Amino acid sequence: MYSKRFSPPPYPELLTIALFGMRAQFKNALGNMILNCQNAFTTISHKLVVGETNSFKVFNTSDYFNEENMHPDQDIIDFMACSHPGINLFILAIDTENAQEEKVVAQISKLQEALGEEVTEHLVVILPDIESFHSLAHLKELFNIRLAIANENLAKECRAWCANHQSFLYDYKNYSQDVVIRRKAALEKRRCNPPSDHGRAGAAPNGPSTSQHAYTAGGFFAHHNGNGNYGALNDIFNIVLLGLTGTGKSASANTILAAGNSQLDPSQLFKSEPSSMPVTTQCEIRIMERLYGMSVRVVDTPDFLNDQLENTPAQIEECKKYCQPGKCVVLLVLQLGRFTDVERGILENLEVKLGWRIRESTIVVLTHGEDLRGSLDQFLKGHTPLKNIVDMCGSRCHLLNNHSRDTKQVIELIKKIPNYKIIFPKFSKKTLSPDCLIC
Repeated sequence: MYSKRFSPPPYPELLTIALFGMRAQFKNALGNMILNCQNAFTTISHKLVVGETNSFKVFNTSDYFNEENMHPDQDIIDFMACSHPGINLFILAIDTENAQEEKVVAQISKLQEALGEEVTEHLVVILPDIESFHSLAHLKELFNIRLAIANENLAKECRAWCANHQSFLYDYKNYSQDVVIRRKAALEKRRCNPPSDHGRAGAAPNGPSTSQHAYTAGGFFAHHNGNGNYGALNDIFNIVLLGLTGTGKSASANTILAAGNSQLDPSQLFKSEPSSMPVTTQCEIRIMERLYGMSVRVVDTPDFLNDQLENTPAQIEECKKYCQPGKCVVLLVLQLGRFTDVERGILENLEVKLGWRIRESTIVVLTHGEDLRGSLDQFLKGHTPLKNIVDMCGSRCHLLNNHSRDTKQVIELIKKIPNYKIIFPKFSKKTLSPDCLIC
């Protein structure tokens, strides 16, 4: 039977942190403390380097404050593009040699000039020792910032600093949003197709489930290490279907597949049949080639909340390979008119199991859309627990009729994917083309 969890434990939300500062060694040390990995950042790099675990994504910025930097504006645009749409926390790393008040003030002021005055509300200045902390204490009131001293509890303190605090979102007063979005798309393209003659970012990070990427103004190259969930998986976008047994996950996946090719052989579809017992017992995938200029992996999953299924932890780990922030859209499949006690906490429970805040990349898909009488808004208003889930997912909700082969419903679903125009560069309002094949 299903286990009821009315008070699920807090999900381990992924926090994004930006490291600025004059001394690369000190920034590296702070980044390693946050990621709890001694070698996540090791090189003395003049590039933006990103380190990531399941809990933190740290943007270790280039030497932005270096007076000899020939392209500071490009560095900021690259940083904004890679961290779009914003950052949870900014850390200004002040080493011993640069702890004089005029140097600290100059760095804070330069950040304000680039990113806006409000950046200080999300800024922590980390100092090397207690003497610097006392001598610069008056800056807290002057700039409305936090001061701290580097210590082994930095990761815990970062999470406390971000508690009950909205993310800092870029306002694009100084840099065009169009430029940032185009740069983001260009960097993503280069990440997926790195030039073969580029070198690596430096020494490989050694640590549990970490990844590292390096960005430059002229190109992108990446080095990955850790649990094997990165690498070749990154050049393809994932559509991951999650939900309870009997809600229509597999049927919904088949509707998406068939939108590209109505003449699919049954062996190319997921097994789907009405049943109160799980039909899908392991993660299964199908590949859609050239879907609006992007290869797409459709991932059908078992019911991760069904205690009767064996090998569930292994299947969750398999799902994590495809279900990663920025690399997927999650379709949370629920059946219209059927809402159980388990589904009241389904989003939070899945976030706990998958280890990140999937709601930011989730669309609630309601199957049996043909049974709806009236408008969807009216239906949701009459079903508060369901509406709460939809609201948590940014109000992204889609009706699906899995008995219909009308491709328009799949097109409308794609348009609800966050940043779909960037993910699918050749998207148009036309129906899916016949060359969207299944491999």
